[in-house]
Amino acid sequence: MPRRLLVGHDGSPASTEALRHAGRLACASHGRLTVVLALPHLPFGAVMAPVSVPALEEEARQAAERELCHGVNELAPDVSVTTIVTCAGLRPSLVRAWRCGEHDAVVLAAGGPFSPLTGAARALRRLGLEPIVVGARPRRRRGLRLRRRARAASRARPA
Repeated sequence: MPRRLLVGHDGSPASTEALRHAGRLACASHGRLTVVLALPHLPFGAVMAPVSVPALEEEARQAAERELCHGVNELAPDVSVTTIVTCAGLRPSLVRAWRCGEHDAVVLAAGGPFSPLTGAARALRRLGLEPIVVGARPRRRRGLRLRRRARAASRARPA
């Protein structure tokens, strides 16, 4: 059971659910959490919007910090939590924190295909680490489906 958990947070409610899951794991193993909050950046197209970009970006950052505080306050009181807030992306921040060698496992929320959480999970898998992904459907093995197709093709009769 991992005792030193690294949690990636992007300010989303799904990330807060992953934080709760990591808190339950840390409580069960008398462990500690390190939470990396990557502050959100506005997309490039936001410059064309008829709003104040710095005000919108500041509002998004405050919302992400509020979501993180809400999640940390819901954890058990005996769980030790260290928070790292960064303006860098989630992927490089998690990789940098993992390479320090202080953590046993990484907990992430399931995100969409273009989510920073998905990109961070992909980067960690390249390092040879399988993160604990909360809220994801079980990964299907591709080889099984290919074998079924090959078997079905071998049963087909020639015309």
